[in-house]
Amino acid sequence: MKVLIIYFSQSGNTKKIAHSIAEGARGAAEVVDIKSIKHVNYEMMQDYDLIGLGSPVWKADPPNIRRFYENAPDQKGKHIFSFATHGTMPGFYFPVVLPNLKKAGFTVIGSARWYGNVVMPGMPEPYYTAGHPDEQDCEEAKEFGKEMVLRSRRISAGETGLIPPMPKNDIDPDQAVAIVNMLLEYGNPQGKIIRDPEKCIYPKCSCCMDYCTMDYIDLSCTPQKFGSEGCCCDDNHECAWCFMICPTGAIRLDPDVYEHIKPSIGVRKTLFEKILNEAEEKGDFRRHVPADEVGFNTPYVIAHQKHPYFRVPPMNQNED
Repeated sequence: MKVLIIYFSQSGNTKKIAHSIAEGARGAAEVVDIKSIKHVNYEMMQDYDLIGLGSPVWKADPPNIRRFYENAPDQKGKHIFSFATHGTMPGFYFPVVLPNLKKAGFTVIGSARWYGNVVMPGMPEPYYTAGHPDEQDCEEAKEFGKEMVLRSRRISAGETGLIPPMPKNDIDPDQAVAIVNMLLEYGNPQGKIIRDPEKCIYPKCSCCMDYCTMDYIDLSCTPQKFGSEGCCCDDNHECAWCFMICPTGAIRLDPDVYEHIKPSIGVRKTLFEKILNEAEEKGDFRRHVPADEVGFNTPYVIAHQKHPYFRVPPMNQNED
């Protein structure tokens, strides 16, 4: 059996889990390859018997994951499993992603999720789920990877009863209201993203272009293109990653990030705490950071004031 693990990862949580899944799968499959979604095409997928697809949870699915299944040719029953990393509210992810994978012609044979740290300009640092994914998470991911290979073999041999049903969309009403309100909001809730060409050091640095999930940025063309509007970005999927990883401060938020986060400083996120307390009681969440030590007074960009706010390694097509 040949297995391809496809992942999208920004801060590294999903990449870590993806590699653990691949390690586990190698204990049961002859060939296991792993690639960033940027380096995958549909023709390449034809060479594989089983696909794994993973990403962080962005309320539901990130835009590049959505494009993956919306643009996919009929997969004629090819086996796929889905995985995700997330902060506090993962409930919309699988009820959105799995039916759409099925609609694209995949046979969805399983899914799993893990907690991960959250890196966003105004979120607490440390965050509620900091410390994840940890060693136990990675061991669970290895077991999941092996299980998916074995399940795929059994389904191919005729045990179709092992194909799980589509998930019910039965998330907590408070979570549903919060997520729907965010999805319906016009513009980027973190502010309009603006690039100052005078501070930009392209072509020495192309991080913003390499990591844009929407492919909104092309600094190689004339005139240069930046963001959903061509000269700025105001997309409501709430990404500000280019702002976070810019090494020179050439990318800023409008209104200014410090003005934007000022109302949240010192404020506990009671809905998040309720959700995680319930998850902890069920044994679903293992807390590394006590609630009182969450960084309510230190949003991420206050805790990390130097550019870049988050340092990412150069993207390498041959890395995985």
